[in-house]
Amino acid sequence: MNLQDQQLVAAAFEGELDEAGFRRLQDRLREEPALLEHYREQALLHHSLCEEFEGRRMMGDVVPGAPAGSRKAVLLVAAALLVLAAVLGWKFGRHDAPRAAASCELSTDAIATVDGRPAAGNGSSLVPGSRLAVDRGWVRLKGPGEAVALIGAPAVLVAGADRSLHLESGRVRVRNLGGEAGFTVTTALLQATGGAADFGVVHRPGVSAEVHAFSGGVEVSAGPGGAVERLAENEALSVAAGGSIQRMAASEAHFESFQPGSRVLLDDRFDSDGAFAGRRPDNGASYWRLERGMPELKGTHLEGSGFEAYFSLPAGSLSSARPVLLATLETVATPDFHSDGWAGFSLYQDGYEVCFFGDSYGPEKTWSLDVKRSLYPVIPGTPVTGARTMTLRYDRRDGAVEIHEGPEPGGEPVVRSKILPGLTFDQVRIGASDGASLGLSRLTVRAVEGGGVR
Repeated sequence: MNLQDQQLVAAAFEGELDEAGFRRLQDRLREEPALLEHYREQALLHHSLCEEFEGRRMMGDVVPGAPAGSRKAVLLVAAALLVLAAVLGWKFGRHDAPRAAASCELSTDAIATVDGRPAAGNGSSLVPGSRLAVDRGWVRLKGPGEAVALIGAPAVLVAGADRSLHLESGRVRVRNLGGEAGFTVTTALLQATGGAADFGVVHRPGVSAEVHAFSGGVEVSAGPGGAVERLAENEALSVAAGGSIQRMAASEAHFESFQPGSRVLLDDRFDSDGAFAGRRPDNGASYWRLERGMPELKGTHLEGSGFEAYFSLPAGSLSSARPVLLATLETVATPDFHSDGWAGFSLYQDGYEVCFFGDSYGPEKTWSLDVKRSLYPVIPGTPVTGARTMTLRYDRRDGAVEIHEGPEPGGEPVVRSKILPGLTFDQVRIGASDGASLGLSRLTVRAVEGGGVR
């Protein structure tokens, strides 16, 4: 709302608009919700002032005679109020009001706006034409049937009619379980439609757009003439600004997870043969960088001695919405996991190793936790040995770090310690020193909501 529009509305109430000017104002009120809202507020204020001061005058004031022009102003204001009532009835009437395109749910750290105003939190709705901008966190849209769309920051989209979402920039993930009642996603470069499907769309304005199919089939209309491409599960395509189309493998790492409060940062099942260096995991936005040694992929697991491999985590891997990191190692038996050297998993930030868990350096044959600011590793009272599934839990709210046995933390930890709170890690390392060995069948790293601070 600019100053000129405010002056226009004031002129209408002061009777300064001629018939043509007032007709133009009527047309704009029908088309511009912000102007209509301002007009409504001014009408209510005018009505309140008239009621409050009708028949009164300030002490000592002389009541002036009403000029002839004021009668015209009163008539114009009355007409304006009648027009306003008609416009409000047209816009908000029971039969003509637009149906909600989707209801919204926001993450705890979300910063988002709908049509330029702060999103009202859970329970608010989008109607066709609503423009949603997500600056931080994520917004979940619940559409007709069982359709769900998850928008991660930064992103901008506009809700359309007929269950369509127009993505202006950013990324959105859609899960349609209700067939034809699901969402369709459009960008400036393509349109993606899936019946019972789970798929994601990325749009980089002026550069490219991508569609990733995670389950079910997705039809993509893109390129010159709107050629239709069909994607099966785990397939994806990219459309360049010039219209060229390139096929590729789908990747979930670009998108928010539908699991409430959980984001997978890395998930690798080492169940294939081939070279390990440069390997891309099942889920993760980076690749394995081998710095030392030659670990082997043996078809069921990864095994190596005297090696170090690093994997980069996405920026902002932990946040106020997901403050807990869980790293789970599923290990297999190797000859020298317990040794005088070390074998296991490390968390890094800014090039520095923050903490390690596995078999720490030293003669103790047990799983342990090595906080690098401490002098000695933290060792359990009763040794925990051999091939196991173990989970490291770090809570950035208070700096608590623990080791739990099993794929999820629960009950009393094997060991616990403290590191700095507020960390958000940028890479992880797996490896083993010379004379030690590490065997992994699976590694997962997740950011989750977690419970209360322990």
